[in-house]
Amino acid sequence: MGTELSVRHQASLFALAVVARPVTNRELRGLAGLEIDATVRPGLEAKPALVAVARRGTVNTFTLTPDGKDWCESALSTGRPDGSRFPAGVLYAVLGRVGSYLDRDGVKFDEFFRPDIEDWIRAAYAELTTRRGPGAWVKLAKLRPWLEGVPRNVVDAELDRMIEQPDVQLMAELNQRSLTEADHQAAVDIAGEPRHLLKISQP
Repeated sequence: MGTELSVRHQASLFALAVVARPVTNRELRGLAGLEIDATVRPGLEAKPALVAVARRGTVNTFTLTPDGKDWCESALSTGRPDGSRFPAGVLYAVLGRVGSYLDRDGVKFDEFFRPDIEDWIRAAYAELTTRRGPGAWVKLAKLRPWLEGVPRNVVDAELDRMIEQPDVQLMAELNQRSLTEADHQAAVDIAGEPRHLLKISQP
């Protein structure tokens, strides 16, 4: 299937594999120097769709479908497609080494390409503060939907760990009467105190 997709299509798929979670074009540009725009998206959404697109707030997020993961996993083992040249040839040379390592050590694709939860939290915070900038307070009730699919206890443990870093703060809402049921449900318990707000100075 690799020969049916352009180098840009293939690079987009591998970028999503590395991130291993829903990602916006803004983050893709920062991580991989590319974006999934109108020239790339139709080829990735054509049946069988390799990429799933979801609306999150005012932006789209992109993630690999099961077929997309299968394509990437297959590409790791099939090697360089016939006739491929630079830069695709270099890309497949690297991927071939990765595929050989996974096969040799019996490591599954999803075990190797796993999302970094801290990076995910920081990326979600950055999207939520695009207009206000770093250092703005964000409700956890707004943040948690961006982490859909991650067990709550995993997110809570990561937030608890992150507050040890100098640029991360979690605070209880001072105006308790303003809290909604969603705010109460989204709060994370830190040393017996519910915290409702997150601030990251350098997301």
